[in-house]
Amino acid sequence: MTNQAQAIAALIESARGQRPQSLDNREAEETLNIALALLVELSVANDKIDRLERVVAEMRGEDVATLRDIRYDGEVAEQRQDATDALLMRALRVLIDPRAPAND
Repeated sequence: MTNQAQAIAALIESARGQRPQSLDNREAEETLNIALALLVELSVANDKIDRLERVVAEMRGEDVATLRDIRYDGEVAEQRQDATDALLMRALRVLIDPRAPAND
């Protein structure tokens, strides 16, 4: 049995010809492709979150909006903010790294 990553790798290996490119800069094209792939993954994750929220709200006998409006205080709020801050640091690390880019 093949896992998903192996199936994707096999599909990539079976491609023929040159990879289509619409931008003049290869790195910009690759970055755009990665960003679009991440957007698709985020869309799927958001859909799953929405479905789970609806199931939980139904099980609790409340409206989805009520579930989504839950606010946290104290330690839980701090933990959630710390996780958000860490995510932003990981995502934007290239913008805040003071080092000069390496020469090719």
